[in-house]
Amino acid sequence: MPSRLLFAAMCAAALTVLAGFACPTPSLAATGRADVRLLRLLDEVPEADASRLGLVHDVRVRLVAGNVLLLKKGGDFAAILPIERPASTPDSLKYFYYLEHPAIFWLIPGSRDKGIRTVPDGGEVSFNSFRLLWRSDGKESGWIYFPVAPENQSLKFSVVSGRSVDEADPKDTKYWVELGATGKPGF
Repeated sequence: MPSRLLFAAMCAAALTVLAGFACPTPSLAATGRADVRLLRLLDEVPEADASRLGLVHDVRVRLVAGNVLLLKKGGDFAAILPIERPASTPDSLKYFYYLEHPAIFWLIPGSRDKGIRTVPDGGEVSFNSFRLLWRSDGKESGWIYFPVAPENQSLKFSVVSGRSVDEADPKDTKYWVELGATGKPGF
């Protein structure tokens, strides 16, 4: 997506969120703050990073302590929570993850995996149905990039507040950004 279209989509989303603040209802007030947070965490991929990482989507997401990155594609759902940047290996990130697979025949819950992983600078954060790249920013938890690949087609992501990946529920998340969407841009 050209940078002008990305900027226009982000501005349209910001105006939609701000319009919701004019007459917020009690149930929508908390989600309005989450929308603004997501917009603050989005950024365009600099050309230097794009040349180092290969073919990636034009948008990246900043990982921040206290936020959980939610990902979903089809029935698969993942949550990522950055823990720390180990002092012994400053160019790596340790994170919690939670992965839930789709239900079988709508009745039997899908399998669930939880754990802790470490990713090096420029390394992959991979799950069964999608993959991401992590880059250090030198100070905080860094950035997540989305490679242009068949496994990332129609991948959706969002950011919510949380101290645990177990608390993040994709059914309660109202605003998602879809990669490679062919329809109308926006949330």
